[in-house]
Amino acid sequence: MMDMKRGRATRTNLRGGSAILLAVLAADAVFAQAVEEPVAVDTAPETALQGDAGGEAIVITGSRIPRPDVESNSPVNVIGEEEIQLTAANETEQILNSMPQFVAGFGSQSNNPGNGTATVNLRNLGTVRTLVLMNGRRIVGSGEDGVVDINMIPPALISRVDVVTGGASAVYGSDAMAGVVNFIMKDDFEGMEIGGSAGVSSRGDSARYNIDLTVGGNFADGRGNVVFYANYFDRAQTRGAARDHATLFLVDAVQNGQGVLVPGGNAVTPQGTIFSPSLVGLTDPFGNVIGPQGIFFAEEGWRAYRTSDGFNDRPFNNLQLPLERIQAAVLGHYEVTDDITFFWEGTYARTRVNSTLGALPMSSSGFIPGFQLDLRNPYLPDTLRDFLSVNLDADGNNLVPLNINRRVLESGPRTSDQTRDFWRAVVGLRGGLTDQLNWEVFFNHGENDLTDEQGGGVLIDNFAAMFLTDPNDPFSCANGDPDCVVINPFGRDALTQEMVDYYNVDLVNHTRVRQTQVGGTISGSLFSLPAGDVGIAVGAEYRKESARFQPDQLYVLGEAISRSAGLQPTGGSYDVTEVFGELYVPILADRPGFELLAFEGGIRFSDYSTAGSVLSYKLGGEYSPFRGLKFRGLYQRAVRAPNITELYSGATNTAPLATDFCNATPTRTAAERAFCLELGVPAALIDVFQQENVQIRAVTGGNPDLFEETSDTWSVGAVVRPDFIPNLQFTVDYYNIKITDAIALFGGGLQPTINACRGNLSLDNPFCVPLQTRTPDGQLQDVPLRNQNIAEITASGIDFRLDYRHGIGRYGELSYFIAGAYLFENETTSSPVLNPIDCAGFIGGGSCGSANPKWRFSQRLTWEFDAYQISLRHRFVGSARDGRIAAAISTGSAPPLLAVPRTPDVHYFDLSANVRVNDRFRFYGTVDNLFDRDPPFQLYERQTYDAIGRRFTVGFTANF
Repeated sequence: MMDMKRGRATRTNLRGGSAILLAVLAADAVFAQAVEEPVAVDTAPETALQGDAGGEAIVITGSRIPRPDVESNSPVNVIGEEEIQLTAANETEQILNSMPQFVAGFGSQSNNPGNGTATVNLRNLGTVRTLVLMNGRRIVGSGEDGVVDINMIPPALISRVDVVTGGASAVYGSDAMAGVVNFIMKDDFEGMEIGGSAGVSSRGDSARYNIDLTVGGNFADGRGNVVFYANYFDRAQTRGAARDHATLFLVDAVQNGQGVLVPGGNAVTPQGTIFSPSLVGLTDPFGNVIGPQGIFFAEEGWRAYRTSDGFNDRPFNNLQLPLERIQAAVLGHYEVTDDITFFWEGTYARTRVNSTLGALPMSSSGFIPGFQLDLRNPYLPDTLRDFLSVNLDADGNNLVPLNINRRVLESGPRTSDQTRDFWRAVVGLRGGLTDQLNWEVFFNHGENDLTDEQGGGVLIDNFAAMFLTDPNDPFSCANGDPDCVVINPFGRDALTQEMVDYYNVDLVNHTRVRQTQVGGTISGSLFSLPAGDVGIAVGAEYRKESARFQPDQLYVLGEAISRSAGLQPTGGSYDVTEVFGELYVPILADRPGFELLAFEGGIRFSDYSTAGSVLSYKLGGEYSPFRGLKFRGLYQRAVRAPNITELYSGATNTAPLATDFCNATPTRTAAERAFCLELGVPAALIDVFQQENVQIRAVTGGNPDLFEETSDTWSVGAVVRPDFIPNLQFTVDYYNIKITDAIALFGGGLQPTINACRGNLSLDNPFCVPLQTRTPDGQLQDVPLRNQNIAEITASGIDFRLDYRHGIGRYGELSYFIAGAYLFENETTSSPVLNPIDCAGFIGGGSCGSANPKWRFSQRLTWEFDAYQISLRHRFVGSARDGRIAAAISTGSAPPLLAVPRTPDVHYFDLSANVRVNDRFRFYGTVDNLFDRDPPFQLYERQTYDAIGRRFTVGFTANF
């Protein structure tokens, strides 16, 4: 009750704070105009190729040659400091999520899948193909795959974010196939700033609390500056039960020729089921025919399983993962001489995250080979004992072979309490080589340690032992262990605490990741031509990556199961030595029809200890016929060497959505029926066979024989800044990315492997071989899928952005931007024997992942008036169709009959306001998802669509 009162009080206070702030801003209309920098627009002069002797030149991501962002030949989107401030983000992922070039990665709403990290995924080409940098240098990954957890980047210290949406391997190396996200940090601060904020949803939950402290100052007569930063952030847990849209478990069905949604759930239930092929077709006490799902232990007694008996695990999953984070950072520089500056960056973060899944679904066929049910179990209903004895116990030994499925709800949910310690240190020197050339050398080292404590697990041998009864004492186990008690799996809430204590176990996994990078660069203007300065950047780098994952020994030995099963250690390392160079040559300038004509090129040679020597390069240029209009284009060859997970990972269990073609449906052919018998479906079940769950367990693992991926990226675009409309800027770019030899799971994943087998029903077809991994009752389980260079990915589309600001006299200033994207193609060919699947405009369905609508944009209108600012942001996510339709289009088959074949267009509106009370104090408030838009029902994933609803935030910053 106290928690409920506290939630209501918090919600009331935050709502009140937001309302008061907006009322104050609306009431005051008599102050003088205040002019601030535009949102995310860099208007640096075109002549700024060289920097000062300290190396302070403007370098925008996409090239190491100092140039203004809008003049870059790579399409670069810049998220400026004002946009970051208006977002009021305490989580770095929030800064990026509204950008249309990003498709959802892991984040605060990712629970399954999800691991507590926040990741970025450009162009839906995968998080492993998006390179994340801090001040142009790498950040150690959160796991063996090298993917960066952007929760480790202090939001309050971010000056701007540069996003290059295209291959950039020639500039920054491996991992930059989809693009680069470069966080530029504040490194020159004087004084002390304290900031705090609190947020809550309109339902009084999903709270967020944040406090920042920044202290900085100059020393040594201004030759140096040091900045200290500390942060505490806490994010509360929100479970699916808190939202109506997250509590229903509905499945597709066809009734009277129409697609409908019917109640469903996971077939492994807390009541438990038992199954044997010999039971199919028999009749239960209620006159129902027993089907392939077997016997269900209902309140009214044991009977045949029905689809509506499925377990709804949705309310138990997290909608918002709880997170606690402490961070600290120190950044600074010191001018050793007039020409040499020493600089350093140090960051530390400790995060604690808890993710929750429904209670463990135990299946004897998957984990207890040769399982037999002891009919002497004292909890077995007498009528069922007699029924099983007559039909299954031919030898009269009271042990009958069958499969028992039981979700051990009494053990509680499967939890994952993760503690992650991250630190990174950079030291370096930079200076002026000549008046036009700068140099820099640096050393960068980072480490990430993760301890994952998993609860809700089961000791497999103990669980199995509880089913065998001591003939002399039916409540004691046959193994003689005094702690072992015979289990009662027949019905919901039937397990006592004594039973749970015997089989329950917690497991602990450890991950350690290390990264070391050493590099040096010379950049600036080499010499001058009549058309301008020739820009150059050359350098060399050495990098070593190492990682080790050590699962709990009970996982390794196959003696326990929790969120995974049969995990094996992963360990490995690789290093790479690289040299690179870039050149920018202005050819013509200031001539009729040639305001500027220039060429740009770059090349990088990389020698990997694993993949060998690879070459990446770029060629492009720009043409401006007159001032205010520029055309730009670039071709880039990018490469990505396999990471440690892809090379060396041990066996890992996953549970993807997939449909077995052996299911006895009207569309199953006679050839498929016959082949399914070869694959291991029992003859007694072949005409009634149905898979138990929509998710099928697969086993993934590394492959040390992998080689590099290769991509070709084309981009052409235009930049418009007309003189006759001051403060207007428009950019538009077309891109086309094609990745060959892409690393993917065998066959491209479980469903594509099933599809590839279906196209050639033969055990000589390599895609059919893994589908022989089945339980005795024919269920696909632990299908082996190792990594291969087997896929091809193509993405193409158009990005556009318009920025404009305009003074409105004594009423202040308006600024506006719209950033959008239109997706032509996002096509994946999972294996050479399959047709490509184009997921542009689709979501989920086993073939397409995160929502990938054709249209997506974000726009913001901001009014600034003296010390006041009000801003409204509109985020648009276009309609997306079910991915099962994309799969049908790929094969030329009829699309499935679905009750919800597509999502609607989704609009989110966010309101923010700032008031600067004086030079030292600022107060702000935000209302995200202003109109409380629910996610589209049935078809959604939680990072693209808001699962929480309307949220209020109030905060302040104070400077001293």
